[in-house]
Amino acid sequence: MSDIGTEATIRTALHEALTAFRATASASADHALAVYSCSLAAHVMLRHDPHAQALVIVEGDSPNYRSARSVVTVDGTMRSLTDDEDDDLDDDDAVCNLVDSNDFAWRPLCSRFDSQYGVYHLDLIRARDEGTDLLSK
Repeated sequence: MSDIGTEATIRTALHEALTAFRATASASADHALAVYSCSLAAHVMLRHDPHAQALVIVEGDSPNYRSARSVVTVDGTMRSLTDDEDDDLDDDDAVCNLVDSNDFAWRPLCSRFDSQYGVYHLDLIRARDEGTDLLSK
């Protein structure tokens, strides 16, 4: 389950991390950008589907272009994103911040990774909690 207040706080922290990264390009800002991006994506998905397990993220033509494509449900099946889920993820620009330079921060939040096809399963609970933990530091 996602808490709307926490989701808003994570969204604000993501925008602050993005601003800091653009200004400094520091490793700590890049780390925060990746963690908050994953956490916000998780909050959005869990708000729509409280029982979702993972968000499937795939690489595009460039390894630095990634997009959310589908969801792993509680029973382990995969389903497409609904229009509302897709729109909310796009509106927050969370997934596009997951790039090679910060993969050290977001890949550990994935429960599965297929390097041959560039497919990542972002563990929603782990990602949500990692962002909340980072807020408290």
